[in-house]
Amino acid sequence: MRNAISAVLFAGAALVILHDWVGIGGAGLDTAINGVVYDSVVVCAGLACLIRARRGGPERAAWIAISASILAWAAGEVWWTLYIEGNPDAPYPSPADIGYLAFYPLAILGLYLLVRARTTELDRRLWMDGAIAALGTAAVGAALLFEFVADRASGSTAEVATTLAYPFGDVLLVSLIVGVIALTRWRPGRTWTLLLGGLAVMAVADVAFTLQSYEASVPGGDWVEPIYLFSAVLLGAEAWQPDADPIRSDARFDGWREMVVPGIVAGAMIVLGFLQYLHSSSALTTILWSVTMLAVIGRLAVSLRENQRLLDQVRTDPLTGLGSQARWQMELERRERSPSAPLTVVLLDLNGFKRYNDTFGHPAGDKMLGMLGKRLQAAVEPEATAYRLGGDEFLVLVEGGIVGLGLEARDALAVKSAEALTSRGKGFELGASWGIASVPEESDSPAEAMQLADVRMYAQKESRRLAGTLSPLDREALEQSH
Repeated sequence: MRNAISAVLFAGAALVILHDWVGIGGAGLDTAINGVVYDSVVVCAGLACLIRARRGGPERAAWIAISASILAWAAGEVWWTLYIEGNPDAPYPSPADIGYLAFYPLAILGLYLLVRARTTELDRRLWMDGAIAALGTAAVGAALLFEFVADRASGSTAEVATTLAYPFGDVLLVSLIVGVIALTRWRPGRTWTLLLGGLAVMAVADVAFTLQSYEASVPGGDWVEPIYLFSAVLLGAEAWQPDADPIRSDARFDGWREMVVPGIVAGAMIVLGFLQYLHSSSALTTILWSVTMLAVIGRLAVSLRENQRLLDQVRTDPLTGLGSQARWQMELERRERSPSAPLTVVLLDLNGFKRYNDTFGHPAGDKMLGMLGKRLQAAVEPEATAYRLGGDEFLVLVEGGIVGLGLEARDALAVKSAEALTSRGKGFELGASWGIASVPEESDSPAEAMQLADVRMYAQKESRRLAGTLSPLDREALEQSH
């Protein structure tokens, strides 16, 4: 069955293309080739997608919908061949139009189901990028194609509605294709490419047929018909493809792909601005333009919020909730631009923490650091800001040097910080050594103040070691640090 479908699909399409574009077979075979063979190719494309659906799995419903869309198109082609081709009194709209137009909602449903089947959870930025790409494409398509047809459509309400339904479906389909490609981060892979390419070629053929119908500088003849069969071949070839690549949940981009969505929006706005300069836009184009701009604003708001969230994560130490080393580095760089601005730093290092970790384990050590960090924060705020620099080392930063704070207040802050990092229990005792330095009285810049505070902190550790108040393990760690 599959081999027979494959033979008709590929060989039949090749025969129609050779006949219409090269002239093989002559005019005497027009009815057979552009009728029976042509319709058989479209039917086989639908059957191939139905075979694809028989694999089962999460994509089954999607491929049933896509198969139904192609078979509805095939039904329209068969009706056209039997009752409309060569009939000057054929009605419009006809049952063939029902089959042709049914292709669009069924294909769109299949796209939606396939995206849902291959996606778990997407970053909101990625969803919005897809929406912006789709809206920008739709706005340009509406301005270039829909308005072109709307300006020339005539006849009864049913005739005008049918005429406008085709460009509307094409614009919607192409915009959704661009949106789905954006969801795949512009890396659709072979399976997605065949599907999306098949749908896109269908829309291109429709556009060419529409322009040809209105004699819009497009040559006549049967050259458009084989383009539809390219679409059928691409869609039917899905029967021999693996499952579509999953759409990953994160939203990381690299290289030129970061600029695709902004490029689409910029291009769309340039085209629409030029068209507005030439003539007034229709309500549909204006609405799409407005919605696209609102989507861009929404995307910027989401990016701002996400960037702020990521920045907060980087700036916050996950164990203690204090400022992180990265936050201190940013603060240090900022302050180095005004190095003589008054400030005081208190550098603190835990005593006994290595032994605590060795005795109770690292999870208990992390829990202890979290508790001590909260105590330190409560002890120094709001007068100062506390940081964890990594390991068991902490920093307290307070505005103002010795002159601004007063020597007693400065030393009291250091003692209060050290006391907050003190804890005793069965089998352990934690304390903190500290060093303090101020700008501009004792150093010329924050970096120099840090170096001075570090020297003073280790001098205090050394004096405690000599006095016997440090554990053997902490003495060993201190000696290794030197």
